[in-house]
Amino acid sequence: MEIESFVRALIVGYVVAAPVGPVNLVCIHRTLHVSRVNGFMAGVGGAIADGLFAVIAAFGLTAISDWMLSHDAWMRLFGGIFLIGLGVRTFFTEPHDRSLKADEGGIPHAMAGTFLLTVSNPITILGFATVFASTGLAGDGTFVHAVFTVAGVFSGSVLWWLTLAFLVGLLRGKLEQRGLQTINRISGFAIGCFGIWALVSLIDHPLFK
Repeated sequence: MEIESFVRALIVGYVVAAPVGPVNLVCIHRTLHVSRVNGFMAGVGGAIADGLFAVIAAFGLTAISDWMLSHDAWMRLFGGIFLIGLGVRTFFTEPHDRSLKADEGGIPHAMAGTFLLTVSNPITILGFATVFASTGLAGDGTFVHAVFTVAGVFSGSVLWWLTLAFLVGLLRGKLEQRGLQTINRISGFAIGCFGIWALVSLIDHPLFK
C-alpha cells in the first residue's frame, strides 16, 4: 500500500512541477548560462518548497496552512515584486557576460531563489490537498502513509528538474549568442509577466482597498 502511494505521489510531484512557470524558466536560464548542476539545483529549491506544501497537506497541518493562506496577499505582493526584478535582470543578461557565474551562479543562491518563488504562492497548498483527495493520496491518515506520500511528491519534483536540466543541457554550446540572447529576452519577459499577474491579482483584495 505504501509503495503504491509513493508511486502515485511521485507521478503527482512530477506533473505538478512540469508546467512552465517562473521556476522552470529560472532552471532553463541557469542551465544554459552556468551548468546543468546549477540549473538542476535551482529546481531542487522549488522541489523542497513542493515537499513542504506536501507535508502540510499530507499531515493535515491546518494551523500552518491557515496562517499561510491568511497572509496570501502579502506573499503574493513580495513574490510579484521579486519576479519582476528577476525578470528584468534576466531580460538584460548578456550571454557573453561570464560574470554571471560569480554573481548568480552559486548553488545556495539558486536554491534559495526558487524556494522563495514557490512558497510565495501558498495557494499551492490547496492544490496539493485537492490533488491528494482526487487521487486517493489522502489515505488513512497514518504517519507512515503521509511520509511515503511526501517522499513521493518530493522525488517526483526532483525527477522533473533532473529531466529538464538534462534536456536543456543538450543545447549548451550549440546555441550562438543571438539564440541565447533571444531566450533571455523571452524568459525575462515571461518571468516579469508572472510577477505583474501576481500584483494585478491583488487589485480587488480587501487588504489593499
